[in-house]
Amino acid sequence: MSAETHRVSVVFECRSGHRHPLCITVGRGVPPELRCGEDAPTGYGPSGGGGCTVPPDLRERVERALRDDLVEARRQGFVLIAV
Repeated sequence: MSAETHRVSVVFECRSGHRHPLCITVGRGVPPELRCGEDAPTGYGPSGGGGCTVPPDLRERVERALRDDLVEARRQGFVLIAV
């Protein structure tokens, strides 16, 4: 699998309720409906950081969410990580 199939669309919701679109590279392939767009840069999307602190284990949280609730992520079209 190419590296493109390992880039997953993530929405990071910080404690203040801000939602940030991210593109995170994980260690496994992801379904097409969860992949980042081809032109999406890795990291923060166009919304920027907004003062929210990204947890250092974000990648692990995304991988855990993919393992634990892939059906919900596919339904939403992204992996939601809320802290």
